[in-house]
Amino acid sequence: MRRSRAASTAALACLTLTLALPASAAFAAPGDPGEPIELTVMATTDTHGHVFDWDYFRNAPYDTDETLGLTRVGTAVEAARAEKGDESVLVVDNGDALQGTPLTYYYGLGDGRDGVLDGTTTHPVASAFNAIGYDATTVGNHEYNYGLDLLDAYEGDLDASMLGANVIDVATGEPYHEPYDLIERTIDGVDVTVGVLGLVTPGVRVWDKQYVDGVLEFRDMVETAQQWVPEIAEQADVVVVLAHTGQGDVADEGYDPALLEEDVAGNIARLVPGIDLLVAGHSHQDVPQDVVTNVAGEQVLITQPRYWAGSVSEVTLNLVNDTEGGLDVDWSEGFAPTVEKRDGTEIATESQAVVDAVGAQHQTAIDYVNTAVATSVTELPATTSRYEDTAIIDFINNVQSETVEAGLADTEFSDLPVISQASPFSRTAVFPEGEVTIRDIAGLYIYENTLLGVRMTGAEVREYLEYSARYFTQVEEGAEFDPETGTNANDIPDYAYDVLSGVNYAIDISQPVGSRITGLEMPDGTPIADDDEFVMAVNNYRQSGGSGYPAIADAPVVYDERLEIRQLLIEWASANNIDPADFFVENWSLITAPLAVDPTDPTDPTDPPVTAPGSGDDGAGAPGAGDDSGVGSDGDTAPAAGSGADDLAYTGASTSGLLVPALALLVAGLGLWAFGFARRRARMTE
Repeated sequence: MRRSRAASTAALACLTLTLALPASAAFAAPGDPGEPIELTVMATTDTHGHVFDWDYFRNAPYDTDETLGLTRVGTAVEAARAEKGDESVLVVDNGDALQGTPLTYYYGLGDGRDGVLDGTTTHPVASAFNAIGYDATTVGNHEYNYGLDLLDAYEGDLDASMLGANVIDVATGEPYHEPYDLIERTIDGVDVTVGVLGLVTPGVRVWDKQYVDGVLEFRDMVETAQQWVPEIAEQADVVVVLAHTGQGDVADEGYDPALLEEDVAGNIARLVPGIDLLVAGHSHQDVPQDVVTNVAGEQVLITQPRYWAGSVSEVTLNLVNDTEGGLDVDWSEGFAPTVEKRDGTEIATESQAVVDAVGAQHQTAIDYVNTAVATSVTELPATTSRYEDTAIIDFINNVQSETVEAGLADTEFSDLPVISQASPFSRTAVFPEGEVTIRDIAGLYIYENTLLGVRMTGAEVREYLEYSARYFTQVEEGAEFDPETGTNANDIPDYAYDVLSGVNYAIDISQPVGSRITGLEMPDGTPIADDDEFVMAVNNYRQSGGSGYPAIADAPVVYDERLEIRQLLIEWASANNIDPADFFVENWSLITAPLAVDPTDPTDPTDPPVTAPGSGDDGAGAPGAGDDSGVGSDGDTAPAAGSGADDLAYTGASTSGLLVPALALLVAGLGLWAFGFARRRARMTE
């Protein structure tokens, strides 16, 4: 509905962030509706480069119950236009289109990038959107993954507008992208104006800090919508907001824009009068239709299509005359907006226009990912990586550690031990025995992260591990761990869980969150002190604050050469081939009962013996530390655990009085170690 400037100004003035307006404050009620005019808006979100129904990592189509892709979206749009007329159909995308498949990687960071940048190649996603005939898009957070130069080139390739009202150019103070677009249509002889506003979750400032810090500012989405919607409503009959943000659970009362909340689609719909349709996204939820009432008493339709172009929301809006000579969305019974979910699984054919536009680039991506780059001496699966130490995750950590160590050579940090973090991104990734392709490596490391090194203390490393360990469900002491129920506590995703290399530790999941890390020590068995210093090899997402890990975002950066981790993995595998003997160290485990023994390993059997349990020395890692059994309470000393029965000896104590109990204690303690510590200890003392 085109609203008068006075009405828009009054609506904006009445908004506060504690909003609780009565229905009487709504805009003018429509008059005689007359004959409705039907407008159809078709929306996608979070397509993540899925142009074709093709799993590049499996080298096969997706399963039939997952059929997806813009080729199917194109078919749905073509059908809607054939049924309703071209002028009656608008097509919009809600962001996160540029990242997610080897196709977008190849033309974003790979060999195809230069062609996109110099204009000799049209970006494949732009080619697909243009072939379908999109009218408007908004930026998602992943649009910034490849840098602003690539994003600008992509925008130049698009026929549709690319919007982002809350993205501000620091140099000018103005929106970096167009804030909104006015799309004109003539439907049944009546002119219709659709105003489309674009917003993106402000987390970009954290997740892609390397590209946007000091260049772009990301403002609150609710506050930005409050700024722009009245201006759009004054000019448009229908107001559509493309909000790349999840619906969220942030309270309306006391809403604080300074917090820059991540998921606020619901808040935008409720707190900003004048919106007719809001397309949500980002959270990868499938919510075809939700209706809310805003603070002005108006109804607002929210739709969130299935991610990866798995569905397109077909929204039908009936428009009727209003009292001001414009049009309004009819919410009366029988005419209220409806959503039909056009699911990819129900669309049998691909759009030939999209196939023709992107087919050659699709084949280039297939050829790229199937290039063999290495040989593995054995199969390395990632199936259990989220709950046990596996060689395939150690492969990532080894490459990261070696790269950072080499980068720190001849610097003041060269003597600091380098540790590394990695996450189990995929449960299905595997390096097969024999030939390993780029597809296999990309299937393991599915994100375009870059590598940094940051300086951390021992206390911060422990805090980091405790935070990671919240991923596991607490169990009863001594319970058997069940992978089906034991991970993803509180819906924490796999990518938010980290394992570390370069230190030894156990995670006692019988203990509450915050008190689970035990046996934290250096590879030689030396307990880690709070003031010890390390350099952690870390990906840019985690270093910039992704998943909320403590200390890491504020830790001093000592290495940052902007090298992409996946490419480092490919290059290392190409140069060395893949043999777990070169990098696999079992350094962590899950346990379900407190350790009776915090073992330390001697570097040599002739090293001075450690103080016996009960002597008053509570140094972390001493055998039996904290045990009140009285063994060794006379101050006698005993060798460290793991040195072998033949090396056991006490000074000033008879074997009949102390040796047998000591042996029994050591055996019982070592028996509590789960998932491989014993084997590692044995190897380290050989």
